Amino acid sequence: MRCANCGNELKAGSLYCDVCGHPVQIVPDYNEFDDYLDNLVGNDDRRTDGQKTAKLVSDRTIRFDEPVREQLHSAGQRNGQKPDRMSQYENKQAQTGKQQSQTKQLCDEKPQSDGQRAKRAQQKKIIIISAVVCAVAIVILIAAITRNVSRSHDNSFDYQVKQAKAAYSAGNINSAVSYYEKALSIDSDNTDVRFALADIYMSKKDYDAALVLYQEIINIDPKSKEAYKKLISIYESKKDYDAIVALRESAKDASVLKLFADYTVSKPQFSKSSGKYGETIELSIDADSDTKIYYSYDSDDPLTRGERYYSPITLDKEGTYEITAVAVDDRGIKSEVASAKYEIEFEAPDAPEIDPDGGTFGAQTDITITVPENCKVYYTWDSSDPSAASTEYTAPIPVPEGNNVLSVIAIDQNTGKCSDIYRSRFEFYMN
Repeated sequence: MRCANCGNELKAGSLYCDVCGHPVQIVPDYNEFDDYLDNLVGNDDRRTDGQKTAKLVSDRTIRFDEPVREQLHSAGQRNGQKPDRMSQYENKQAQTGKQQSQTKQLCDEKPQSDGQRAKRAQQKKIIIISAVVCAVAIVILIAAITRNVSRSHDNSFDYQVKQAKAAYSAGNINSAVSYYEKALSIDSDNTDVRFALADIYMSKKDYDAALVLYQEIINIDPKSKEAYKKLISIYESKKDYDAIVALRESAKDASVLKLFADYTVSKPQFSKSSGKYGETIELSIDADSDTKIYYSYDSDDPLTRGERYYSPITLDKEGTYEITAVAVDDRGIKSEVASAKYEIEFEAPDAPEIDPDGGTFGAQTDITITVPENCKVYYTWDSSDPSAASTEYTAPIPVPEGNNVLSVIAIDQNTGKCSDIYRSRFEFYMN
């Protein structure tokens, strides 16, 4: 500790400076909080009823009695100081006499009773506890407000999107994804957020995750051309043309279907329309020039269970045919399956025309038969039914002698159909 007047290092316990004789300034223990509490509880050790609180001496010096003053004066003389230095000290003491008197008055006051001190301590304790409770309440209130704000943000779609965009701009991709997913949990039908998420997955080459999001967008908005374009692009990169075809088949909007123009193979066309035919037919199948055609007589999957088409198909037997056909390009993109149903039921040829048409004859007579187109004619004279095993008509037939029945039938050589049997009686007797 140094002297406040000359800066000399003071010895412990000194009441004055050994060099200049300046009194040592001793600062008493002082607690401002105690004064504050005293003011709050309306109590002060330094005042009595009817008196105002008196402050300590302003410079917080200790009042010296007469013997001490004499010691200071003697010390000053020993150190060669002028006598008027002590006079200055006395003048200073005189100026603070009033304050010292007030301090002495306070020191002379009777101490408070134990009950008063206990009451004062209790009041201080109550105030301290109240302050602590208030502080805790404020902390709880702040925590509650913070929690409510946090809950408000958790339930705010706009806040989640804003945070996602900020995180993405800052390069925090995982945080952006988390915020976007939280936004979708709030608004599950939002397509803009799905597009943003899908773009992130596309940048990370996580195509499967992006596919799911684009498909969800289509389910929400079947007219979303942008979602269809993205899906087509992904499937094209994977060369998954079957998936593109399936996607095309799921599209209903006309403007969306136009997106698949480069991924569409025309359906095969049949040269004859479905229907019933009474003759053999030749059936041709046509498709785009850069495609292969596969067809089947009895299957709805001509690609795997049919055969390659090279030339027209002949339907030359009676029955029902259900022909299916599909065209496939070099990428493996298939057309829709084309189908047609044909019923073949050949018409019987007309019965042959006979000349003369039966009768009784007295002279030799030849019978002429008109043969229907594509047919052969067979006949018998014994009333039996003719067939392809019977005698074939190739030239006029002479009427045999006696009473005979001519039976004639025409058989179509293309269809195997038989005409009705012609029968007529011929009598011929020689004179």
